[in-house]
Order: sequence, then structure tokens, then C-alpha cells
Amino acid sequence: MKKYTFLILAFIFLIASCTKKSAPTASAVKAIDGASVFSHNCARCHGPQGIKDSRTPELPTIALDKAGLVHSITNGKNKMPSFKDKLSADEISAVADLIVSWHKK
Repeated sequence: MKKYTFLILAFIFLIASCTKKSAPTASAVKAIDGASVFSHNCARCHGPQGIKDSRTPELPTIALDKAGLVHSITNGKNKMPSFKDKLSADEISAVADLIVSWHKK
């Protein structure tokens, strides 16, 4: 009887170890650093703090909310190119969050 109990427990353990693992929790997923994405993709034209010269808008005072910023970054606007093929939606969102944070300073 002990043999069967051991075999049953071993079988259950084997099945349990083969089950699909759950997706990582939000805290386990690495957050995207909007400042780093901005630095590598936007600062060349907009300056490191969102202010460069008269050819580009001053991002700390631009009259766009997060949704407007996401739309402009994704699709481009005027002379600014689209970044939908260069950045992920999460990266675009992180950059928009960074710019919105400048509005509050």
C-alpha cells in the first residue's frame, strides 16, 4: 500500500510541475524608463529637458494631455515623424508620462 501511495504522490508532483506557469505580476515586469527612451529617441530634436530651440515646441509647456502626446508621438505631427514603428506602445506611454510630469513642475 505504501508503494502505491508513493507512486500516486510522485505522479501528482510530476503533473503539478508540468503545469503552465502563471504570467508575471505587474511588480515583476520591469518598468520602462521614459527618460531613457526620451534621451535615445527624442532629445536630439527636443533637447534633454524638452526645450531646444524655436524649431520645436517647448514640451514642458505644450498644451497636450497624455492622450494627445501619445497620439502625436505615435503618428507624428507637422515635421515630427511617427514613432509607431520605432517604439512600443509602452515606450510611447512612458515618454508621454515623462512629458506630463514636466507640466507639473
